Amino acid sequence: MYSRTTPSSDENPEAGAVGRGGEPGGGDTSATGGDAGRAGAVRGSGPSSSGGRLRRAGLTRRAGLAGTALAATATAVGVPIAGWAKGDPAPHKDEPSSRSALAAPDWSRGKPHRHPWDRQRSGRTLREAEPGSVGLDADSLEELPAIIRAGLDHDPPRFSGASLLVASQAGIAYEHADGYALRWKNATEQLPEDQWIEARSDTIYDLASISKLFTATSVMQLIEQGELSLEDPVASHLPAFAANGKADVTVQHLLTHVGGLPPFINLYSSYPDVPSRLDAVLTVAPQAPPGTEYVYSDLGLITLGLIVEKLAGQSLDEYVREHITEPLGMHETMYNPPAELRPRIAATEYIDYYGELVHGHVHDENAYSLGGVAGHAGVFSTARDLAVFGQMFLGGGRYGKAEILSAQTVQEMFTDRIAAVTGVGGARRGLGPELEAWYYHAGLTSPYSGAHTGFTGTSLVIDPLTDTIVIMLVNSVHPTREWSSTSATRREVSTCVAGALGIVPTKLREGWSAGAEDDSTATLTAGLDLGSGGARSPELVLDLFAHLETAYDVLSVEASQDQGSSWYPLAGTLEARHQEPVEVPDGQITGWGRRQQWTGTFPLVDSAGEVLGDEVQIRLTVTTDGATRGLGAWVGRIRVVDGHHELLDTDRAADREVIVADGWVLGE
Repeated sequence: MYSRTTPSSDENPEAGAVGRGGEPGGGDTSATGGDAGRAGAVRGSGPSSSGGRLRRAGLTRRAGLAGTALAATATAVGVPIAGWAKGDPAPHKDEPSSRSALAAPDWSRGKPHRHPWDRQRSGRTLREAEPGSVGLDADSLEELPAIIRAGLDHDPPRFSGASLLVASQAGIAYEHADGYALRWKNATEQLPEDQWIEARSDTIYDLASISKLFTATSVMQLIEQGELSLEDPVASHLPAFAANGKADVTVQHLLTHVGGLPPFINLYSSYPDVPSRLDAVLTVAPQAPPGTEYVYSDLGLITLGLIVEKLAGQSLDEYVREHITEPLGMHETMYNPPAELRPRIAATEYIDYYGELVHGHVHDENAYSLGGVAGHAGVFSTARDLAVFGQMFLGGGRYGKAEILSAQTVQEMFTDRIAAVTGVGGARRGLGPELEAWYYHAGLTSPYSGAHTGFTGTSLVIDPLTDTIVIMLVNSVHPTREWSSTSATRREVSTCVAGALGIVPTKLREGWSAGAEDDSTATLTAGLDLGSGGARSPELVLDLFAHLETAYDVLSVEASQDQGSSWYPLAGTLEARHQEPVEVPDGQITGWGRRQQWTGTFPLVDSAGEVLGDEVQIRLTVTTDGATRGLGAWVGRIRVVDGHHELLDTDRAADREVIVADGWVLGE
């Protein structure tokens, strides 16, 4: 395993959930897609709830913890404008153009391909591994430290410290840490240098909204036990939730953020105590009917956490510890970490409202006001512990001897439910996990890549197509959330790992590529004389690979008969071995491309279907929007054929010189 961290003298190499031997160690219904109904009946051999059902955690402990939080704010005056965290939703984007959305190819795998999340319960545990032994190029991974350092050196810094982990095929192949877990006294002053704490591989971070995955997993366990159903009205378990017309909101609606709830309400300063805050969550007025709009909502997950507590008869933190983290050996994953761990915990933000630097307790104000335990935030963990959680999903719900979920439940969790609501290029959600998130999955994006981010700068990416886990834990809000811009680094890290996995076919790397820059236009043009008369059927034939943010970044295939004054699209078909053909009806290619090398065939005919003749220009144009991208577009051999006649073939040196590249880069 590669590591670029220099442990300090007091670092415990055995700490975390992965020992040297690889074992856990000490140290919606119809509105949200066709699979929704089937998911509602998920049952399986989940963990036993015996014992936990005998305990009922009341509000006493939670209220006591929250009292401490309130005491710290007693002298605060007013609420700062940016005094709260709205979870960590994807950056807002305008709707894609109607043409781009309508032209997006259908990349669904279809039969006979097996769903990437249709997995056996392998029970594989993590081990240390050399990159090459798990399909990763070591030289490519060596680019990761520079990516992290660029984030640290950015003006302003994107984060103060970072811990990075890359695992593939159950092998931890790369770890790296840089920067500082603690450096700042407040938003403008640094601490004395002798008080700075370096970030390390075992630094504990506030996971923020990644906590939602632990709540979702808890909910799915209760569904397996028959205690709950996806189609259950939330109000059937929490009657107060029916207030303001929410009686028809279901558990699935909340898991997929289509319950119509607002994203946030101020709990921590608008309500005096925990009971009134929880009542505010349950009785909040919706802003849309259920199943009609996607609105990322912390309130939905807080509510789901309350359902877990009621059904399990214990507090959420106790449930997660007993049924998830302890069975997995995740001994450094917890809510409300004890004071003795504070030197290993990454500090977050100095908040005027509290009059203190948040260090050692949850950053999210609402979670803090609820005693540090809530369904939307509150979990702390290390990169290695979080890797175990990710490997559990890749193992079909099992890790070692720990059986956390059934394989079918894992597949249901990582299957999109909201495409019918969000449309082409919109958000994708499973039962908890965020899917196909170009803004941070970047080069690893597919309809099946999933997991979550956190407002504090954390991210977990799981790619089932390569069995790869990428974890980047940073304290991007230290010392202030005003500096936070972590997703740029998240994208660079994910794309670097995609390069190390060799996702772009080797043969095409020698061709032309474009689309690796935001807000760009690149053209690849060739002119030729097709002649005229006789029985002709000229076609443009391309070897290509496309991995472009769906409906926002587009490869267009076009032709012109008037020296480039006007262009019209060329419709065509993409074909590859062992793949169903993909139609390109409007000459536009976008999306994840199934990570395949395709042969694209585009008949050279005009919009009326008439065969082109005489002098013609063909053009490939890649346009990208201002933010978020994948691996781009790659074109290898370019041919124009007419029957058995090859009018252009870039495998011939002379024909290669005919290609005019503007913004496309030719490989070596």
